[in-house]
Amino acid sequence: MRASDLVDREARARLESAVREAERATRGEIVLAVVGACDEYGSVGWRLGVALAVAVFTGLHAFALLLPWWVYLAAQGLGLLAGHALARIEPIRRHLLPHRLVETRVHERARRCFAENGLTRTQEQTGILLFVALLERRVVVLGDAGIHGALDPDESWEDVVDLAVRGLRDGRAVEGLEAAVKRCGEILARHVPADTARNPDELPDAVVVED
Repeated sequence: MRASDLVDREARARLESAVREAERATRGEIVLAVVGACDEYGSVGWRLGVALAVAVFTGLHAFALLLPWWVYLAAQGLGLLAGHALARIEPIRRHLLPHRLVETRVHERARRCFAENGLTRTQEQTGILLFVALLERRVVVLGDAGIHGALDPDESWEDVVDLAVRGLRDGRAVEGLEAAVKRCGEILARHVPADTARNPDELPDAVVVED
């Protein structure tokens, strides 16, 4: 699914409103980012294609009568093409992705997104990124030093991640992201509450969407 299809104009308005509301009670700055995928994962199609080509060759060699060499070559070529085509189907592609590679790519992209969107430049280092990767079905929460220093030693962002992931899996992505943003605001309000005299909005509330 394209990120821009999921986060359409109506969804953007809802999520930006959720961010503004969540930030009212905290000095923290929340940025929500939704990306279609964290990598092209080009090797997935090749691996599946090679596997199909080998399977086709083995099947012909084992069960078919003696055939001209070009038939074997053509069959293997079709196997390669079929592998690439199948790997473009999102559920199949997701199933074929190596877990360790996915975790690495998602966290690398989340860290880049953190820097690209100014989360390192808040006055009190209270920027927080809620990063959603649709193909990988992963959610990452990254907080700046001022956030991590304020959290209790045994506290984490698992509640936020669970809310967003549950929404994605249940086909209620926007509702899940709204709930995750709200939970972010609750945690931040407890640890870095808003200054009643001054609470500037240092970062845009707009949702970052990348296909």
